[in-house]
Amino acid sequence: MKKFFAMMLAMCMMGTTAYAAESPEKYVTAKPAVQEVTLDGHSEMMQCYNINGYNYFRLRDVAQVVTDYMKNYIHLFDVKYDADTNSINLINWQYTFGREPYTPVEGAKPYVMGAEEKQAVCSKMPVMFGRTDVVAQGLLEGYNIDGYTFYKLRDLAELFDINVEWCEAEQVIELASLPWEYEDGTPIVYRKPILYLYPEETTDVSINVDCDLTVTYPAYNDGWKVTAQPDGTLTNHADGREYSYLFWEGEGYGEMDFSEGFVVKGEDTIAFLQEKLSAMGMTPGEYNEFIVYWLPYMQDNAYNLISFQWENYDESAKLNITPEPDNMLRVFMAFKALEEPMEIPEQKLPTLQREGFTVVEWGGTEM
Repeated sequence: MKKFFAMMLAMCMMGTTAYAAESPEKYVTAKPAVQEVTLDGHSEMMQCYNINGYNYFRLRDVAQVVTDYMKNYIHLFDVKYDADTNSINLINWQYTFGREPYTPVEGAKPYVMGAEEKQAVCSKMPVMFGRTDVVAQGLLEGYNIDGYTFYKLRDLAELFDINVEWCEAEQVIELASLPWEYEDGTPIVYRKPILYLYPEETTDVSINVDCDLTVTYPAYNDGWKVTAQPDGTLTNHADGREYSYLFWEGEGYGEMDFSEGFVVKGEDTIAFLQEKLSAMGMTPGEYNEFIVYWLPYMQDNAYNLISFQWENYDESAKLNITPEPDNMLRVFMAFKALEEPMEIPEQKLPTLQREGFTVVEWGGTEM
């Protein structure tokens, strides 16, 4: 009999425990707040809720500002709700063929936070990043408020490899893109940049490249000093030899921007490059040398994601020329092989005005 009552008592205790585990989560107070966040230097005042001393941001708001202002496309992500599994899917470049900008829900009304405090409950909704539920893994902590999910910005930043810092003096959260690099962490190789110089009259020119140079032709020493002719012929002061252009390669961690560009079939590479390089103001002699070098790396790919780099390339591989050119075109092509096509906004390209002392450079890198 004692054994029977002991068993019944144990069963009752187990039942009570199970019921407690299934009971609703306790609500906590969420206080509305506005937090300044910088994204690659852009300042944005973002709505958030303060819960237990931490700021939580609406997931879709974070996805939108990252898409709008982060320079490195690897950080972009889209947000999809799966009604069949009652889960949220975070779609990022790691599981697709390129950039995944945030797409707002069609017809959705803008979220207005208001000034009143809200009740928040800890969200257990699965959030899938690839095949991993990052909520179940403890990588993402969120709260449901008014039917929307809010998460810590730091958790989201770490999930998408965004550098995040807190500036105590300014009370600002700072998000910064990771520099571009290959998957093994080595720097990007700036391949085959070559320089053409076209002064209006015979001119002595000094050239310096601010980059970790790995190979040059002719020898670089502490810079090149040449005498340039209007037809582009160069006489190198160091060896007295004649050259058609100056060649260098180097390494760096400059950001490659794929927010705009082109998706081109490998078999269409020649036609595409002939059209775009000519439209930018390169001569047949210049763009033919470009195509001859890069065609073997591109023509056999199903598709190529191509984006020409401008200010970011100038910043990471500064070119100092004395006397200063009147006009300069630095064509640096970054591309990535794709198995399938993807959507990307078409890039607008500049056109070189070949007037006065003109400098043309071309090079590229394969991501």
